[in-house]
Amino acid sequence: MSFESDNAQRNTTLDRLKQRTPPTLADQQPNLLYTMPVTTVERLEEVLRRTLALQETIRADTERLATKENLKELATGQQLVDWLNQANSIHQGICRDLRQTVQEMKEEHKQDGRRRDGFMRELSELEAQFRRNWDEASARFQGKILLTLLASGIVSAMVSVLMWRVLL
Repeated sequence: MSFESDNAQRNTTLDRLKQRTPPTLADQQPNLLYTMPVTTVERLEEVLRRTLALQETIRADTERLATKENLKELATGQQLVDWLNQANSIHQGICRDLRQTVQEMKEEHKQDGRRRDGFMRELSELEAQFRRNWDEASARFQGKILLTLLASGIVSAMVSVLMWRVLL
């Protein structure tokens, strides 16, 4: 009974992870799975489902064998070999999926680094362009200030000369 409720609880948690919904306040815990790509979470979910299915198969076979009236032979050698082969197959699949997941995470990390480097390059280029534009605008403004001051000085001198002549 508790196995079924644990399984149901895991399935709802996996469904929430798959849908990428943030956890509620009641069950909010830091979880690496929320930052993983959906395909990675789905692969991990499949690995977990296969592992749980194997556990359920072994438990069911064990219960069936334990409830037989003839308990002379609990498990045949072939059944044990089948279980071991099935467990080995699932283990190899889990290892392969985990290696692939780790490889994908490494590749995603590299891509994130490349995107960050590209963003920083673009930001540096924008900064350099802004500085150039600022320097050009400042130089133009300073040139115009000098020209304006010079022109106003000349105009005021001419006005002063004209007023002096008019008054004399």
